[in-house]
Amino acid sequence: MANTGTYTNCRIQDEKIFLNEELIFEMANESFPKFIKAAYKRLNQSYPKFHKMDRLCKLAYVTCTYLLEQVDFSAANPEEIAMVFSNRHSTYHTDAKHAASIKEKDNYFPSPNVFVYTLPNILIRELCINYNNQGESVFFIQDDIDKDMLMDYGNALIQSGDAKICICGWCDYIEDAYLSEIFIINL
Repeated sequence: MANTGTYTNCRIQDEKIFLNEELIFEMANESFPKFIKAAYKRLNQSYPKFHKMDRLCKLAYVTCTYLLEQVDFSAANPEEIAMVFSNRHSTYHTDAKHAASIKEKDNYFPSPNVFVYTLPNILIRELCINYNNQGESVFFIQDDIDKDMLMDYGNALIQSGDAKICICGWCDYIEDAYLSEIFIINL
């Protein structure tokens, strides 16, 4: 399917942030928590909930925030902004943390703050809350990134009139291996 309109992207991988394939931030040989916190601080934002998010949501939030600074949303109402995401490992990192908290019957302390991040669509919810998006959303679990499928789905939403803007991409985190590549398609 042909692209409906303009196309903008942001990618975070290996302690680097690329905006439209141009390196804009790098912090070599750093742990993910330190890197993502530094990338967030560079945005000069004050969103206290960021510090409570799991690693997958932090990755998506930072990627989207760098990206959304490049896009004019004035042509769309909140219900006309759709989100289409996918990844391979769902929320495995957080699932393992939650499972460890309920493993022992005598030491049973599950945290609601961890449990809430055990569904991959929470990533979309966090973005929708912060950016007031109210359009359609979907999250797919796939073996590998399939940009064509994501673009086709986003373009179909735009061509059907269900959206004017579609934020779509891959956001995956497991252990300290991560990749977030998010695109915006708009008229």
